[in-house]
Amino acid sequence: MKILLIQCPTSHLGAGEKVYPVGLARLSTLVPPKDEKCCLDMNLSPDPWPVLKETVLGFKPQVVALSFRNIDPLAGHQTSYLSSLATTAAMVRRLAPTARILAGGPAFSMFARRLMAEIPEIDAGLVGEGERVFSHLIAANFDPAAIDGLVYRADGEIKQNPEGAAIDLNTLPWPDTTTFAPGAYGGRNAYVAAMGIEGKRGCDLACGYCLYPFLGGRRFRLRAPERIVDEMQRLKEEHGIGLFHFTDPVVNRPKNHFIALCDHLRQRKLDVAWTGFFREDDLDDRTAGLAREAGLAAIYFSADALTEHGLALLQKRMGIEEILAAARVTARHKILTVQHVLVNLPGEDRSAHFEEARANLERLLTIHAPAANLGAVVFNTVRLYPQAPLTRQLIRRGILAADQDLFYPVYYDPPATAHVRHRLEALCHRAMVFDRLGMDRLLAGTAQPTR
Repeated sequence: MKILLIQCPTSHLGAGEKVYPVGLARLSTLVPPKDEKCCLDMNLSPDPWPVLKETVLGFKPQVVALSFRNIDPLAGHQTSYLSSLATTAAMVRRLAPTARILAGGPAFSMFARRLMAEIPEIDAGLVGEGERVFSHLIAANFDPAAIDGLVYRADGEIKQNPEGAAIDLNTLPWPDTTTFAPGAYGGRNAYVAAMGIEGKRGCDLACGYCLYPFLGGRRFRLRAPERIVDEMQRLKEEHGIGLFHFTDPVVNRPKNHFIALCDHLRQRKLDVAWTGFFREDDLDDRTAGLAREAGLAAIYFSADALTEHGLALLQKRMGIEEILAAARVTARHKILTVQHVLVNLPGEDRSAHFEEARANLERLLTIHAPAANLGAVVFNTVRLYPQAPLTRQLIRRGILAADQDLFYPVYYDPPATAHVRHRLEALCHRAMVFDRLGMDRLLAGTAQPTR
């Protein structure tokens, strides 16, 4: 069989930020040696369409596997990546009319049946993890009815098989760094690490907007720390990778697993740096110090609200004081910190909420000012997904119509209070510029959000 692996375009046009397709690279390892394979990451080219055409015509694939990572870019953008997947599938079908076209990836898992209906060129797609069944997907004796998690066409209908058991993360195949060369991603990114590393899948939290439990399960499935560090060491020694980003929903939870990971990194002395999303109430001075010694370069916090109402609404299971305490820890250890905040949430429509958000933002800025360790505060509104708890809650309360189409980007952002985000951004921007230049900043009473 001739297998073509394609990472579909899922990045901001012109942003220049590239992400190594670690999921597809793992699947590439599972292609049998007797088969011939070819790969294409369409995100590496400013204009990927001529490259796609040339690749399909030149390789003449019998099976094409399309990896679809993101349905849209988030960050409040009213942009969908559906067109990229649809055009890719249509071009492959036109140029290789007899090829079996498969789809998978997190974005496909979220909207599998809808994507099959929207893009008729896709023959079958996988919901969930591909490592356990990929060899069956690309086999010559392909039997769709026998493959766990497969969505496929039969008798004029779209059918879906139940998902199978979750895989043991310690059996994850190494990324195929020959077919997907890490060197193609080096030195390109200004803001994020290009190379991802997996420490766990699933999540035992239940944040109202989040799909990690839906995609990976409602408990953490942990990868052995030595296996994680083995992969980092191999990528460092063989490809010179010095910066990684943990793809985990929360890198420092559970705490004992995180401490063991830091211990292994310290013992190996790999001289690598890494980043990840942290949970505030699981961070203390001990774990922050260990992480620093283990190569931690930056912490991303996703508190996602600046009011107690917002934290409760999003089911964060912590309060503002825990968020501020974590900020003090990173300031004491001078760890570069990026804070993500959702604003204009349902119910945050009173002046008291606006004042609370402004006051708590000011407290965060004041904590970080002496250490100058706050890299950014990223303000967004909440993207509503059909599988998310918050979406179901809004439907029950009559705030969101039950038949609202959430396939394309839908954000909760009432126009009457949309200005709050911009006022908070203005306050934050002034404070961070003044701090960087060593100027006094009189925050109190400035740029207060008003209704």
